[in-house]
Amino acid sequence: MNPGSATELEILIIDDDPFVRESVQLFLESEGIQVRSASGGEEGLAMLHQREPDVALVDLRMPRIDGLDVLREFKKIAPEVEVVMATGAATLESALAAMRLGAYSYIEKPIVDLQKDLLEVLLRAAERRKLRQTNRDLQRELQLTLHRLEAQQRERRATEAGFPVDQLLRKIASATEDQLQDLIFSTIPTGCRALLFVRKDQLLIPCSSSSTQLPAEHFSLPVGRFTDPGERWREADFPDLLPEKEAAVVLPLFWLGRLEGLFVIDADHAEIPGMPPLTYLRCVADAAAALLGSIGSRSSATTG
Repeated sequence: MNPGSATELEILIIDDDPFVRESVQLFLESEGIQVRSASGGEEGLAMLHQREPDVALVDLRMPRIDGLDVLREFKKIAPEVEVVMATGAATLESALAAMRLGAYSYIEKPIVDLQKDLLEVLLRAAERRKLRQTNRDLQRELQLTLHRLEAQQRERRATEAGFPVDQLLRKIASATEDQLQDLIFSTIPTGCRALLFVRKDQLLIPCSSSSTQLPAEHFSLPVGRFTDPGERWREADFPDLLPEKEAAVVLPLFWLGRLEGLFVIDADHAEIPGMPPLTYLRCVADAAAALLGSIGSRSSATTG
């Protein structure tokens, strides 16, 4: 990281020693770095909740909440923040413990050479954070591009097969959230028994049904059973929901790589318009995934 970019950094110092805290802050600010400081672990974690720094410099030995506990909380709350541990009583055991918990580095006090032993370590930690963010952004852009291409391919296949994609997309654009939920079942073929599960944290909860009884909410499925965004369908037994059926068609509803819900469909007596039943039902599932994704995007925009 070049020196000119140091002004874009923010360092959070967490140290109960006022002399160390203030002297390090003055030095870093003289280098053009933004600095916030906390006199203990509780205050430091409160500052983390307010705003994430690029790097945190955390003293290992502090009263009430020691540095390792602070490090654990940082990795739970803001795992992307790099943490550099500092202590005047360094031991191999404590250094290894900090590194195992995800610390970027470990420096000893007193810090003799502020430029080499402190500033360069913090700048390297900040560079690592920046590279990870850049990598994550590039991966996200790649995923979005791949999903757009996949969506275009799905739309082309569905249009060629006679599925009313354009009409449905126009309805999605102008629909309210309540209308979006109704639209999910509007494409289900006549006579098709279907259950819709929607994602709630790490569970898939039964939400709506068509031509069959909606099960109790406790009849949930773990999200971890469906991990492949490329999965088109599978067969599975649902004796409590469809007791007379040996197997039903299960269609995962992925949107931008994230599982948003699940369709469970008994299509034996469905009126499928002139195309292979599973192909048409996959079109239905793709439309439902887009609708659930639209609902989620609107909710995220509303909550900020």
